[in-house]
Amino acid sequence: MNDTLKARRTMKFAFTLAALALTAAPVLADEMTLTAPMSSATLHEGGLDMNVYFVEAENGYDVIGTYVSRVGAYAPARIRMLMQDGDSVAFGMPGARDVLYSFERSGDALHVTAENTGLQFASN
Repeated sequence: MNDTLKARRTMKFAFTLAALALTAAPVLADEMTLTAPMSSATLHEGGLDMNVYFVEAENGYDVIGTYVSRVGAYAPARIRMLMQDGDSVAFGMPGARDVLYSFERSGDALHVTAENTGLQFASN
């Protein structure tokens, strides 16, 4: 095989690897499932640490998440929501623009994920 053909194959291989590296961005996620009131777990994604637990309420589970940014000296903040069986919600948080937080209640379990989605902008 001549040197020109070897160089072309090497360039083609390098180009293919570079294209795969650009298109195969990994999706990172942190997740937890809570199955008992007052049990808790902490998510560590996108520059926020969020501890989540629930207590039984008259109309469902009272879900509480306390979060703090790992960057800067911010005071902890809290989210709170009532979730009934079958409820699900997903949202972003201040200070973690590229993370989607999802909460889903199914029976006696509360499943929570924090998925790094990358920074996305709205467009028309």
